Amino acid sequence: MLKGFIEICRAHPEILIFLAIAIGYFVGKLKFFGFSLGSTAGVLLAALVLGQMSIEINPLLQSVSFALFLFAIGYKVGPAFFGALKKEGLHYIWISLVVAVTGLITAIVLGKIFGFDAGTTAGLLGGAMTQSAVIGTADGAILGLPISAAQKTILQNNVAVAYAISYIFGVAGLIMFYKIVPRLFGIDLKKEAAALEAKMSGAADDASRPELFSWYKSLILRGFRVANNAIVGKKISDLESMFPAKVAVEKIKRGDTLMDFDPNTVIENGDEIALAGGLKGLIQGEKIIGPEIDDQGLIDIMGEIMDVCVLNSKVVGQTLGELSQAIGHGCFLRRLKRQEHELPLTRDTEINKCDILTIVGAREDVEKYIKYLGYVERPTSTTDLIMVALGCVVGSLIGLITINVLKIPVTLGMGGGVLLVGLIFGWLRAVHPTFGQISTGAQWIFTDLGLNLFIACVGLTAGPQAVQALKTSGGAVFLAGAIITLMPTIIGYIFGRMVFKLNPVLLMGALTGAETASPALNAVKEVANSSTPALGFAVPYAFGNVILTVWGTVLIHVMW
Repeated sequence: MLKGFIEICRAHPEILIFLAIAIGYFVGKLKFFGFSLGSTAGVLLAALVLGQMSIEINPLLQSVSFALFLFAIGYKVGPAFFGALKKEGLHYIWISLVVAVTGLITAIVLGKIFGFDAGTTAGLLGGAMTQSAVIGTADGAILGLPISAAQKTILQNNVAVAYAISYIFGVAGLIMFYKIVPRLFGIDLKKEAAALEAKMSGAADDASRPELFSWYKSLILRGFRVANNAIVGKKISDLESMFPAKVAVEKIKRGDTLMDFDPNTVIENGDEIALAGGLKGLIQGEKIIGPEIDDQGLIDIMGEIMDVCVLNSKVVGQTLGELSQAIGHGCFLRRLKRQEHELPLTRDTEINKCDILTIVGAREDVEKYIKYLGYVERPTSTTDLIMVALGCVVGSLIGLITINVLKIPVTLGMGGGVLLVGLIFGWLRAVHPTFGQISTGAQWIFTDLGLNLFIACVGLTAGPQAVQALKTSGGAVFLAGAIITLMPTIIGYIFGRMVFKLNPVLLMGALTGAETASPALNAVKEVANSSTPALGFAVPYAFGNVILTVWGTVLIHVMW
């Protein structure tokens, strides 16, 4: 029966690819001592096992899926990558460089000490620093080496095997490190995060959490009749400022007429006022205005919730507190996300280009606010496949360009070229939001499925040699991988604390970004009991994805 299945897979190798993905995703979700391997490691391990059948896999699918993955990664991080070059937070770029260069040097030194070949060393770096794209750029560089096809195959197989061995500690070891290191350095991360939140919230004590800052995750609409003589004759803007939290007057009914109004409209006795806001503010409504009323005509307001991508240069660099005071009457903030990670809602949280703000409020107010902030991220299934395809074409052509540096041929390779074009197209999309849209679902397909299709092909191809490689160098690779995982993080932490005096909460978030390790960021957030570490994640994550991907090519040429 097994022999028959193998023969079917020889005739239809796509069955084996999909089987590796299915098993890999299942294995990747399993919890081992509180952590999971993730889909990429799961797919690679499953493919290496299934690869023992020695079934040939067409390399075309491997190249196409890798190109789509890298283009999508570049498109995603492009705005943060180029935007960071203009911002004052350049210390985050330095953190990325220190981590990346330390990882590269450590890999080269250990490769020489243990006698690893170029393929093993490149895979070692990719797994230890959880950067799967290294496999693709290393493979591309190997194809350009002046050696036989058999030697190229051995090196490519060693890349995959070394990646699989070192990736396990790259994920689990880094998570454990960030759970233990605060104690080793005598840092109470929860206390540090709470102090940072209080400072950014403008609060004097821990009682005022960032989530209680004047914009709310839930919006309430209430109606009141003016009976308090203290507000009669006052302006609408004066009334709104009397509440302890942000509220907005949405409607005014005078007699039987819903009237037009502006911030300077004067309140009269008996006016009926519809207020929008959070419970903390509206609970004071009867005390400040008068009795609450149930008038459906007054409080029947069409609400809207929208995700807005910030593009306005006047908004970029402002804090949430400044933005709240400047504009946005009747609009309330539910969520702020950067690189798919939710950030704390504090007065001093700075807004970056392409941040996603989730705005809730009356439709007219929200639509007006959207025009000021940037571009609305409306749910869509549309993807500009012309841009994606042309991006991969142009990137592949750029990757063919070779420049001799000190008599060493240097090239970006297909992977580096496509990544570069993806960065540029992602930045252009941020500048011109009507250009080159890729829907959320399509981005997931390109990044997650694209990567894992590539990984499945790599694992199935390397499978026949995996067992022998594990026997001969498995222990040494695991040990070297553990050192490469920890060394850049330790050096980066010391550098960030001693040179830039960074807050440990933000620094640890930045270090997880520099190693492109989202699971480690989640571990830091868990230890800190706060989302503030995510504030330091975005810029290092963008630079880490680019620099570590290029290291695959560099290592092959250096170690060859």
